[in-house]
Parts: sequence; structure tokens; C-alpha cells
Amino acid sequence: MRTATAPAPEADPRIPFPHTNTTLACRTDPALFVHELGQNSKDDRDRIERARTACRGCPIAAGCLKWALANPKLTPTGIWAATTSWDRAGLRRRLQLRHGLDWVGVVA
Repeated sequence: MRTATAPAPEADPRIPFPHTNTTLACRTDPALFVHELGQNSKDDRDRIERARTACRGCPIAAGCLKWALANPKLTPTGIWAATTSWDRAGLRRRLQLRHGLDWVGVVA
């Protein structure tokens, strides 16, 4: 949680967030992409699957995933590029094992 004395984390500048003029589901229906760790009811799983389906058709999904992986403090929850926070944590571990501690620099 951010407090008055703690500034918001800044995004890693090496991987900019992708931009498009296309209408994106995450912008038109952001509630669909809200997900907290531990939400596992049938309704939650159905919503996650709808969000993942929307992400699969997204023209900036690959760039969104790179950005979400490079910015864990900005993406601790939610569905980003069809991944949950659990999925992203696993992907980050694998990237670190493959490319080292500065894997973001390698990927960028």
C-alpha cells in the first residue's frame, strides 16, 4: 500500500508500455481484469477465462506481457496479457534462471 511518504513505484524505462489506437477490452471493461490472489470461486475462474480470451485477441498482448513482467511492483494483481500474478511470478523466475538477475536488460 502506498502512503503519503512513499512515492508510487516507477515503471522500468527499458520496456515501455505498448500503445495502440485499437479499442482494448482492458480499457472498456477494466473490472473483467481485476483479480486478487486467492480468488478461486467458479465465478472468479469464469471471469479470469473471459479476460484471458480477450487478451489472446489483443494486438499489444506480447508487449503488455513484457511490460507486466518487467514491472512487478506495478502489476502485483490483475490479469495482464492473459496471465495472473501467479503466472507472472513463474515466468519471472524462469527468465531470471535463463538470463540472470538483469533479465529485463537482456529482454529489452
